[in-house]
Amino acid sequence: MVFVSTSHSSTGSAFLGTVLLAFAYWAIPASADEADAPAATPLEPIVVTATKHAATAADEELTRNVAMALRSDPFFYDEHVTVSVTDGVVTLQGVVFDDWDLRIAMRISNRVAGVKSVSYELEIGGIGSD
Repeated sequence: MVFVSTSHSSTGSAFLGTVLLAFAYWAIPASADEADAPAATPLEPIVVTATKHAATAADEELTRNVAMALRSDPFFYDEHVTVSVTDGVVTLQGVVFDDWDLRIAMRISNRVAGVKSVSYELEIGGIGSD
């Protein structure tokens, strides 16, 4: 089971609030003499974007877990299958021998804890066939 902490977003919000407060304090003139000073050129706005570090770490762990589950199954040949995960959705890509292998890959992937759904972009029977 994977637990994701979202406390990093409140830390980022607190930091951003502190920066904005410091900027507002700096921009307000401290005395009447400064109020008569010529106006400074306007500053460009700062754009801050948040990234999902916790989700990325969870997706990377889920990718490893699904790949390990596929490799551990004695009835599935995983050498031509790659696993990627985005927001808990597993995507299997590559080549499998037959329809049975496709079903096995889907079953194994769906059984890994944390998987929301499985999609596949697998080619059937493309290995060594003429």
